[in-house]
Amino acid sequence: MATATQNEPAKWYTIRPHARVSAAAGGAQALGAEILIYGDIGESWYGDTITAANFVRDIAALDVEELTVRINSYGGSVTDGIAIHNALKRHKANVTTVVDGIAASISSLIAMAGDTVEMAENAQLMLHAPWGWQQGNSAAMRDYADMLDSWADAMSTTYASKTGDDKAVFLALLIDGKDHWYTAEQAREAKLVDAIIAGLPVAASAQLKDSIKARYASFPQPITTPAAAAAPQPKSKESNTMTEEEKKAAAQAAAKAALDADKARRASIAAAFAKFTSVEGVPTLQAACADDHDCTVEQANTKLLAHLGSGAKPVAGNYIVTMEDERDKFRTGAQASLLARGSIAKDDAANNYRGFSLMDLARECLAHAGVSARGMGKMDMVAAAFTHTSSDFPLLLANVAGKAMMKGYEEADETFQLWTSIGTLGDFKPGKRLDLNTFPSLDKIQDGGEYRYADIGERGETVQLATYGKMFSLTRQTIINDELDAFTKIPRRMGRAAIRTIGDLVYAILTGNPLMADGGELFHADRGNLLAGAGINTASVDAMRVAMAKQTEGTATALNIRLAKLLVPVALEGTAKVVKDSEFEVGAGAKNNTVPNSVRGTFEVISDARLDAASAKGWYGAADQNVHDTVEVQYLDGNQAPTLEQQDGWTRDGVEFKVRMDAGVKALDFRTLAVNVGA
Repeated sequence: MATATQNEPAKWYTIRPHARVSAAAGGAQALGAEILIYGDIGESWYGDTITAANFVRDIAALDVEELTVRINSYGGSVTDGIAIHNALKRHKANVTTVVDGIAASISSLIAMAGDTVEMAENAQLMLHAPWGWQQGNSAAMRDYADMLDSWADAMSTTYASKTGDDKAVFLALLIDGKDHWYTAEQAREAKLVDAIIAGLPVAASAQLKDSIKARYASFPQPITTPAAAAAPQPKSKESNTMTEEEKKAAAQAAAKAALDADKARRASIAAAFAKFTSVEGVPTLQAACADDHDCTVEQANTKLLAHLGSGAKPVAGNYIVTMEDERDKFRTGAQASLLARGSIAKDDAANNYRGFSLMDLARECLAHAGVSARGMGKMDMVAAAFTHTSSDFPLLLANVAGKAMMKGYEEADETFQLWTSIGTLGDFKPGKRLDLNTFPSLDKIQDGGEYRYADIGERGETVQLATYGKMFSLTRQTIINDELDAFTKIPRRMGRAAIRTIGDLVYAILTGNPLMADGGELFHADRGNLLAGAGINTASVDAMRVAMAKQTEGTATALNIRLAKLLVPVALEGTAKVVKDSEFEVGAGAKNNTVPNSVRGTFEVISDARLDAASAKGWYGAADQNVHDTVEVQYLDGNQAPTLEQQDGWTRDGVEFKVRMDAGVKALDFRTLAVNVGA
């Protein structure tokens, strides 16, 4: 059964928690929920409102790992839709959005919030410019037009982020005043959706378009704004052409229609409750719903379900189990089988598809798509499994390859994350990072004196993203030969290569000594961060500590930056740890030295073999990256993981995969880094 949100009424969306077996969790139960958005977005839309406040609050309370959002909506309020989209994007769960019937206007933007976006094969997607109703003078109209344009600009960013296309492409679609319709195939081709699924019959596309246009035309205010809400609304004028008898007859007809509607409502409620009248409390609840003229049949059903389930113990703890159909079970089992064979997940002896070869799974995919492989040769059968529109085979391979890639990414031994900070960039244009380490001291303000603005950011560094990637292909021959390594070990190693690429860029900053924004090298004696050559001992580490603490803003203000990390070649890791942990001074020369080690426990040792490749003697110091600007690693939209993309092969018979990483690396301040070339 379905559970409703605790705030009644919740006519516009339904939350249905569940627990299901997850291959990604090694066969364990993954807590999830399904949300149905079947209504209009925002206040004042035909009574079935979807306000952002309720929605955001309810999904924030869902402590789940998987979230499926099903959409059948004509659109509505831009501001509510953007808020709902952002709430889904920041939820910790893996979000799948599904266009069940139609996602038009702002509801199409909500669909873009999914980590995976699916669309029924007979559904429709529509994008158009935000629009609304306003009254006032010419200045008010211009302000309102500017506001609509700003919304179009904000929305185009989301569509572009989903598809990877340039923002200008979607901005053009959102300002030309036209409705842009997409079938499922067209939406997938435009990269607005990731997968097409079987759907239920809906009205013809022309009828859908006509009905939506009529609905927009009949309602004057789909987008509510403070200006529009505060403006006086036009009042309809009562016709004076009706006679008194006609008015009386019209009133009687209206009263009869209202009574008939309420009678039908009561009858429907009674029919819904009829089988449960023997349950304690149900007759009382039925009477309350029937006497409440504002209680719809749907709301009464929701209350009945809540009452019936109030004393029941759920099948799976505090969650409701949604049973999988045979095709869902096949997808889960097939994926788990391949992951187990590739040593990416645990082997499940109860899996019906355990040990299936790639050819076996290709045949099963065709069978579940309703295609008989009888009489097909091996090459033809694999080709059909790749190309048939309802086949799960390409998606199955992509899912396994993607999980293998992430396994490699997560298990790689990298050290740069221990001393660098993370930054976010929204595009590939050069951006600026302010010099926040040099915020000046506060001025003394005399009684009645004037406050002065601080000068910051004069040495701000420029940051910019770049794209790094590789491709690999999976041919028909690979499937026939059952070469599982092709899409388990290869993407796993490419995942390691992706994060290793970032590490290479980071340590190249230290060993390459690049130029900063002021034209000087990162490490230089004039900067006070290039120290005389010495091995790692108490005295040399203390000298680096003092040099970093005495860094100044200008010529006067000491910044008091603390040495927090020692970055050393692997060859010097042991020596550095001795200096860090020794009770007595290291390097004093005397065998029975009893002088306390002044730098004991004041820093963390981080070793990396890339430093050995540059110099087995040189070592570096860094401040705490959580307090000061050191080296920053920037990612596109904050996405730190590599992306795996798939397309049908053209130059090869099979499928092609592309691993892509969008990142940039930049040293933000020379005062938080120091180097000793060693001895």
